Amino acid sequence: MQRLMFVKKNTLQWMETEDPKITGPNQALVRPLAVSRCDLDLPILRGETLFRAPFPVGHEFVGEIREVSPELENVFPLGTRVAVPFQISCGHCHNCETGQSKSCSTVPHTSAYGMGKGGKEYGGALADSVLVPYAKEMLVPFSANTDPAAIASINDNLIEAWKLAGIFLQERKDQKILILGGWAASIGLYTAALSKHMGAAEVVYVDTDKKRLDLADSFGVKAEKISGFPKNFGKFDIVADASGSEEGWECGLRSLGVDGIFGSCSIFWTNALPIPYLELYNTGANLKIGRVKSREWIPEMLRLVEEEGFDPSRVTTRKAKWSEAAEAFLEEETKLVIVR
Repeated sequence: MQRLMFVKKNTLQWMETEDPKITGPNQALVRPLAVSRCDLDLPILRGETLFRAPFPVGHEFVGEIREVSPELENVFPLGTRVAVPFQISCGHCHNCETGQSKSCSTVPHTSAYGMGKGGKEYGGALADSVLVPYAKEMLVPFSANTDPAAIASINDNLIEAWKLAGIFLQERKDQKILILGGWAASIGLYTAALSKHMGAAEVVYVDTDKKRLDLADSFGVKAEKISGFPKNFGKFDIVADASGSEEGWECGLRSLGVDGIFGSCSIFWTNALPIPYLELYNTGANLKIGRVKSREWIPEMLRLVEEEGFDPSRVTTRKAKWSEAAEAFLEEETKLVIVR
């Protein structure tokens, strides 16, 4: 089969490799139907992160079942459409059973499709077939009426919006939220769209980029253009940082109201990131940072899409054909989805 490989900085190439095969129980082969580019993928491909080539790319995807181990034939009929968590997890270790499948102890830490060592071991989504090792525990079926391209990002960037806002708005809708757009372009916009859908009391989206601001404005949220981050934007119950900048990080922390919730999807490749500690100590703050819980949160987002009518496709700014993936994955675009 063919799969798309990150071979060196700014270079992707289709390569022939052996087809993955069912080798034991509880396994499935999935044919990807739609693959979206994560906000982290472009920095990886440009050599701006700690990930180094070569490895297969693509980790945000949904697909259809092509083959399963015999005991799963009645669980996942051929053709079943499934969302696939990008984090590999067994479902039965202590971490998995306590809702921390992102840190499954059965596999090497941070094992995932399409990134670094995990990509070398488990492959990437831009391939003819993907092997899912713990199929019964990992796979989440979705309706044949749901557009695969609309939810291609459901295992990562889309559920980042659940991490940053949805999980808190579910508990209490009358909260004001500030979203700092930027580096994590699609996550900031997914968060704005989701917050509006869930009925937040106020949704303010700030960014330097006019195209993203126009898109946020189309969701019906308050979109404000900035040239740089001020000391703060006032006081909010929830602040979602997708800026990817230290200035945005600090501004967001200083924009928290009393006992406010600050979440970030920005990735800083350092252990030395300052916070305005005394200010936060005096007002109270809840900092929520870390990787998404892919397997645990996919069903939450799927419910919002299939039962409540949330439409994440409004964030997609380009769809490209499978044959165009090698070129499209390297181009500037807020949210790219590759479809068969």
